[in-house]
Amino acid sequence: MIKVELKGVGKTYTAGVPVLKDISLTVQPGELFFLLGPSGCGKTTLLRLLAGFLQPDSGTIEFDGQDVTRLAPEKRDAGLVFQNYALWPHMTVFENVAFGLESRKIRGEMREKQVMEALDQVKMADYRERKPASLSGGQQQRVALARAIAFKPRLLLLDEPLSNLDAKLRDTMRSEIRRICKSTGLTAVYVTHDRREALSMGDRIAVLHQGCLEQIGSPEMLYRAPATRFVAEFMGSANLFPVTVTALVNGSCKLDTPFGEMMAGKPSFATHPGDRLTALVRPETVRLGSVGGVNCFQARLEQGAFLGEAGIWELTAGDCRLTAHELCPPRREAGGMIQVAIEPEQIYLLEAP
Repeated sequence: MIKVELKGVGKTYTAGVPVLKDISLTVQPGELFFLLGPSGCGKTTLLRLLAGFLQPDSGTIEFDGQDVTRLAPEKRDAGLVFQNYALWPHMTVFENVAFGLESRKIRGEMREKQVMEALDQVKMADYRERKPASLSGGQQQRVALARAIAFKPRLLLLDEPLSNLDAKLRDTMRSEIRRICKSTGLTAVYVTHDRREALSMGDRIAVLHQGCLEQIGSPEMLYRAPATRFVAEFMGSANLFPVTVTALVNGSCKLDTPFGEMMAGKPSFATHPGDRLTALVRPETVRLGSVGGVNCFQARLEQGAFLGEAGIWELTAGDCRLTAHELCPPRREAGGMIQVAIEPEQIYLLEAP
C-alpha cells in the first residue's frame, strides 16, 4: 500500500505531438484509482510510465516520496494485469501464478503458500492443476489477477482487464476486482474507456482528454458536477443547452433558458448577471406528467423507446430538444404535449465553451 504522485509528467513520441501534457495527480494509499478516457487520450501511456516500461520526457513519479522516475520495472514492486491475460499456455494455473515468484527468488514452502493465498483470493484454488485453455475468459482473468498479487506488490496496475469479457462476466468481475483490492489493501491504478466500470468500481477517477487532465473526483462528483463539457458528455447521457444568468438570488441563479425562466444552484466559479453559460441536466432527473413547483414547462413528446424497466423520451420545447429517462414508465403516445419539470438542484452550470 503506497502513495503515488505524478508531478508535471509529460510524454511525446513524435516531435511536436505530446501524448501527455503536464500531468499532476496523487493516488492515495489503498485507493482504487481510475484513469478514464477515450482511445488515444494517453491513459495507457500513463500506466506504462507508472510501471517503468516508459520514462517521461518531463516531470517526476514518486512512490511514498521516493523518486522512481528512472527506476527499472522489476524494482518498482508493481503487479500488472493485462487486457489479454498473458498466461503461459503450457503451464498449469499454479505454475502461471508461481512464475513471478520464481523470478523474485521466492521458492519452496513460501512460494506454495503465496500462490495458494492468491488463488484463494480470486476463488481459483480448485483449478490449480488446469491449463489456461480449459478455462473460461473470466477464469483466465482471475488467474492473471492472482499472478499479479501473489508476490504481494505495493502497487497494482490494471490495463483494461475486462475488455475481452462478455457483459455478464464484466459485471461479475467488477465487483470481484474491487473486493480483492480492498481486502488486500492494495493501491491500484486501473485504466479503462468504460465509464460504467469507473463509476461502479472507483474511489476516484481522473478523466483524460487529448493528453490533458480534465478533472479528478469521486464518481458522484464527476457525474453530478462535471467541470467541463467534455466530462459532462463522457460520463453519461447529458442534456446541454445555453442559458443566460439574469439575476443572483440567495445563492441561486435565475436563468433565461430555451424553456423560459428557470432557477438553478450557483456554480462554483464566479457568475454575474448577463453571463452566458451552458446548463447540464441528466435525463433521469427530467420529470414528466403531473408535476408542479418551479422550473415547469410544456414540451412535445416526439418519440420514445420502451426498455422494460425504463423508458426513453425525446422532447421538444421551443427550438430545443431534451431527453428524459423514466423508471417504470407509463404508457404514453407520441405527438402530444406534456408537462415537464426540472428541480433547481438538478441543473448544473458550466462555463460556455
